[in-house]
Formats: sequence, structure tokens, C-alpha cells
Amino acid sequence: MRTPLVLKIQTAVLVAGTAFAWYTVVVDFVRFYGFEGTVFKVQDCIVPNPVTTPCFYGAWAFLIALIWTLRLLKRRVYSASGIRNLMLFLAAGTIFAFGNFGYGYMKFLANSGKPTVGCSGLLMTNPFFTPCFIGAMLFLASLIVSIVAWLSARNTVLPEQLSVR
Repeated sequence: MRTPLVLKIQTAVLVAGTAFAWYTVVVDFVRFYGFEGTVFKVQDCIVPNPVTTPCFYGAWAFLIALIWTLRLLKRRVYSASGIRNLMLFLAAGTIFAFGNFGYGYMKFLANSGKPTVGCSGLLMTNPFFTPCFIGAMLFLASLIVSIVAWLSARNTVLPEQLSVR
């Protein structure tokens, strides 16, 4: 598969992940402001301040990965090392996202499958329908696409690598 096509697919997955994550964060901020009347309070809150939740940091990670991918696409010279570094960043994001999902899932199981409070301060009735799980799946999809892009770029010969003998 050609590297530019794979990076365009990567961009589409990251746009979806960025839009979903920031939508979740904005909704959390609106809910928090409705309860607390400010966005600057972080202790003794009815619902957690979104700045203290994993969704907030996941949203930033999605945005950074999206900008990174767009810069790779703009270069038009697809180095395997640039794509590899993005792939490692996405691997870290995937581990972070599944770690947060796993923590919520363990809390759910520890409560005998009854609804528990999730990281956004809402009741979690099914951990597989939480923003953490959806974000983790989007990170995983993006990681898989980046692996394909890296393998594609590794097998591509760049013009400066050609030597005339």
C-alpha cells in the first residue's frame, strides 16, 4: 500500500478521534461548570474537573498525533523514522487509553457489575460504552494504520538513497 494513502487514512482516523475526544471534554466542562459555576475548582467537586480526567489528556494526545500526521503528509518525503516516532507516540497513547479503560473496568467488576461512577463523573452501566473504551479503540485503530504506514515507508526507496554506479 502506498504511504501517502495510508497517511490519509491515518488522518481520517485521527480526525475522528480528535473530534470525539474534544466533544467529550467540552461536554464534561459544560457539566462541570453547571455544577460548580467555575472551571478553576479542582478539589471538593460534585463531578471531577475535566482537567483532572484522562479524557482531557487523551484529547491533547489525539490533537498532537493529528498535527504530526498532517506535517508528515505535507513533507511529501515519507521517512520511516518520522512515521516510526509517530507510531511510538500512538503506542503510548494506546497503552494510556487501555490502562484507563482497564481501571474503569476493574472498578465495574469490583462492584459486581452494578453501575459505578466513571472518570467523567457519570454512572457507568457498561464499560464498553464509555468514552475511555471508544477513545482506546480509536487509538488502537490509529496505531494499526501507523504500523502499516511505517512498513510501507520502510520498503520505499527515497531518491537520496539511490546511487548511480
